[in-house]
Amino acid sequence: MIESPTEPFSARNGTQHRHIDSEFPATARNGVLHLLFDLVSKHYVHGWAEIATELQRIARLPPSDYESPRVSKIRKAREDAELAWEKAYDFCERLYGHLACEVAYYDDDGRHVVKTSRGEVQAYIESEIQRIFSEEGLAFEFSDGIVRRSGRKHTVDMASRAHVVLGAARLESARKHYNKALQFFRNPSKPDFENSVKEAVCAVEAAGKALFPTARASTLGDLAKWLATAKDVSVPKALCSTITAVYTYRSGGDGVGHGGTSGGAATAEVAEYMLAVCASQVIYLVDLANAQEGNIPF
Repeated sequence: MIESPTEPFSARNGTQHRHIDSEFPATARNGVLHLLFDLVSKHYVHGWAEIATELQRIARLPPSDYESPRVSKIRKAREDAELAWEKAYDFCERLYGHLACEVAYYDDDGRHVVKTSRGEVQAYIESEIQRIFSEEGLAFEFSDGIVRRSGRKHTVDMASRAHVVLGAARLESARKHYNKALQFFRNPSKPDFENSVKEAVCAVEAAGKALFPTARASTLGDLAKWLATAKDVSVPKALCSTITAVYTYRSGGDGVGHGGTSGGAATAEVAEYMLAVCASQVIYLVDLANAQEGNIPF
């Protein structure tokens, strides 16, 4: 059983804030190259020829002929693997999904014996790539063979907690909206921060409508007004203002909704903030509704 490593010391205790999403740094590339040497030595991939060929394919470079088993050809493949680094995130996904192989042999009776299954190899690759991403401060995570924009630890924690409460059947619509928000945010090649913000706020709105049907709210703004004046729920007006604020940004943010052009750009930082805030608001609304239902006399 191959266990994923804990978050490395440098990521847990780094004094300088880093969250790199504009490039795949040379140091990260070197980290993956070390991993490739490790995988070749363990026979977790077929060899340098397959690695170099895949890198060339992704970079759209002409293929080289590595069919000869001579040492010079192997050395040439290894050298080429150190040069053809375009679309590095794509290569990480292909390393997991295409190049990983089982380690097996035939025993004295001719039986096929699997020493390390392909699934175990993939689990090892996943854990090592994720460790590299963490050590490098990259804005992505690697899980299930896919590179996803992860967000900071707080955002990930809040999203996970929101998913727990969104598991209720009546919150299915809200859950779909929040999942869309995460998908738009996490797309490694074409993140859509505007739609991420819109869907996150829609999740709060859908949750509020489902949890408080007596409010008869058609928008999240209506719900915030109802919460501020309703007698059977107790919500501080300042908190109602935060709900109104996310709805206001969803309506007026640049490119977010309703043709907004003057509410401010939906940057990666803004989108991540909204994901965390909206997750917190969903959790709060669920707790508020549960407390209200618990006070109903029977």
